[in-house]
Amino acid sequence: MSVGNGPPPARLAALMAAEKDMAHPEPARLVLNRFIGRRLLNVRETAQYLGLEVDTVYKKARLRELPCVKVGRALRFDLKALERFVEQHTIETID
Repeated sequence: MSVGNGPPPARLAALMAAEKDMAHPEPARLVLNRFIGRRLLNVRETAQYLGLEVDTVYKKARLRELPCVKVGRALRFDLKALERFVEQHTIETID
C-alpha cells in the first residue's frame, strides 16, 4: 500500500460530511457513487423503473416505442426522457 493513494483522512471526512449536508433538488436522481449523479439507466434499471420485464424493455426500444441511447453496443435510457414518456402516456381520469 503506497502513502499517496486517495485523499487524506481529514479531507475524506470533510467530503463525506459535505455529502450528507447536500440537498438533492431532484427526488428521482440516482447516485452512481458518492460524488457523481447519474442520468442514464441500463436496461435492468429501466425495467425496474417502469415496472416491466427486461425483455419488454428491449422490445420497446427495438420498435422505437421507448426512447433510448446507444453507448457503444449497450442501450442506455435517459431518466428525463423516461419521465417525459411516462407523462405523455399517462391516461387522465374522467371527472
